[in-house]
Formats: sequence, structure tokens, C-alpha cells
Amino acid sequence: MRVDHLVWYCADLAEGERYFAERMDRGSAYGGVHPGEGTANRLLSLSDTTYLEILGRDPAQAEASLAPEVRGLVGHGLYHWAIGGVDLLDLRQRAGAAGLAGSELVAGGRTLPDGTWLGWKCFGLHNHHFGALVPFFIDWMDSEHPAKTAPRGGCLAAVEVFSPQAEILHDLYGILGLNVTVTKAPTPGVSTTLESSKGQHVLRMFDPVPTGYVI
Repeated sequence: MRVDHLVWYCADLAEGERYFAERMDRGSAYGGVHPGEGTANRLLSLSDTTYLEILGRDPAQAEASLAPEVRGLVGHGLYHWAIGGVDLLDLRQRAGAAGLAGSELVAGGRTLPDGTWLGWKCFGLHNHHFGALVPFFIDWMDSEHPAKTAPRGGCLAAVEVFSPQAEILHDLYGILGLNVTVTKAPTPGVSTTLESSKGQHVLRMFDPVPTGYVI
């Protein structure tokens, strides 16, 4: 189990591209659009199995197609994060056995700019009141992992989660098999540290914590 990708949102995708080009070792690559969701993305690899998704508005789609939460985000920051390297069916069964409410295993996919198909399955928890402090889980199935095709811009050095209910969240992570540091703090959030030859760069989650993707 590992961090699969970080989702960092900036309404202006070109601005997001510049932000990371100034801080990381290479620029990001255009990943394509999300039809019907109003967004497009750019990708930057942090290892063979971890990447940064820079998410922004797709001006070719109506603003009304954006999820209300995304439409209301101001500035830029981490919106959500995903965990990979896990058997989703087993995870869903373990979560259910622990009394947690989870989604079905939801399949998705889209055609990339080069015409190839990128497919995945996702799983997420419901009714936990932690919002995007709890990641969703993804399996790329037979598709090539996006981290392997995106430009390598650096690495993910650290992930830390903050919550006033740190003990409860830590126990929830334990059920999920998620080994991430949880620190008690009055303001909840997620902080990640990226490293490149230009130094360390801390990315923080939006405040208040978003709901994030609901699988």
C-alpha cells in the first residue's frame, strides 16, 4: 500500500503548470480532460508508482459541469489523494467487517490524448466525517500506471495528516492498513512534502478540508 497520487487543484491549469515548473525538476505533461466534469489535468511523476495530478478547469466545458465543491474552491491546494497497491475487494470486505460504510468497486476510464485507454477501479469510504483526510483507493488494472509515462519531476518525501480527532482517525487508518502519521491539531488538513533539486516544497490541503471525490 502506497500513495498513488496527490490531487492538487488550481482553477487555471496554466497557472498550476507554471507553479510546479518553477519548483520541480521537469515540467508536467498534459493528461487530458474529464468529460462532463468540467476539468482537465496535467501529470508529474514522483516515482514509478506515485504522481502528482494538477487539476484545473477545462474552458471548453461549461462551468456548470463542475461539482459545486470544486466550483467554490478559492486559490490552490491539495483537494484529495489516492492510495494504490491494495486489493480493493479485500479492502472493501475488511472495511465492511469493521462496520465501515464503503462504496462498491466503481470502474472508470477515459481516452488519453494519444488515443490509448486508461482504465481503473476505485473504492471509497462513506459517512466518516473526515472528508478528504481519508483517501480513496485505486487500482489501474491492466493500464500502464500514469506515473510511468509522466515526466519525473522529483519525489514524494513525506505525508502528514492533522486532525482534532487524531486518535479516531489513526484507528480508522489502522483498519484500512494505511501507515500515515496522524498528528493532533486544532485545524484538520493534509501536508505533503515534495523534493526536487530545487529543494523541498510543501503542499497543503484546502481549508476547510474538502469532501473530495465521493466514490
